[in-house]
Amino acid sequence: MLSAQPRKSIIELAEDSGLFDINASDLVFEASANGICYYDFVLSCRRCPASEGNGKMLYLAKFDERVNLEVFETAHIPQELFDDGLPQHDLGLMTLGVLVWKHVIAKSKVLCLVRNMDGDNTQPLEALKRATYKFSVNHHVQTMVPRRMSVSSGSSFGSNHSYYSEGMRMRILLCQSRNQVEHIPAQAVRETKALLNPSSNPILCLCFPIV
Repeated sequence: MLSAQPRKSIIELAEDSGLFDINASDLVFEASANGICYYDFVLSCRRCPASEGNGKMLYLAKFDERVNLEVFETAHIPQELFDDGLPQHDLGLMTLGVLVWKHVIAKSKVLCLVRNMDGDNTQPLEALKRATYKFSVNHHVQTMVPRRMSVSSGSSFGSNHSYYSEGMRMRILLCQSRNQVEHIPAQAVRETKALLNPSSNPILCLCFPIV
């Protein structure tokens, strides 16, 4: 079930999701003699403070053919799921995001934004590869590099944005729809756990071909 009334403004949501840490050139999937091909979606996550219920938030931003934000969706992952064994690292949560929005992003191009790539990422990368392959999703992973913030005079939003994010801000303001996923599907959680730890459920992993 989706709710069309998120509490935060689209600018605040974009800041939380990391969209202001990229620009339009980061959304180029492929450039060739035939033209430029852009990502259809950007998937990211962040840790939620206690004031927002702890846990983590997943973000899915859909861009149109002009690279303007078209749809923005969020999905809160309650802390209880992590207490029950769901890995908390950003890269692993990209697999969960793919499985939560699998019908939305199938046969599309997705840029996965993560805040860090610390530690051994072999299994999380393999899990993401298997999940995206099953739903014919072309994807790349990019580490977010926070932009240096500077005062933007005349801003009507009460917050400071870097020089580099002004173009992205205008694209974000064109967002047509904002939604919130009310419940994380139990199946998506089970499949994510299995892909991140194949020995825990090898039978379930058989549903995801090894690439």
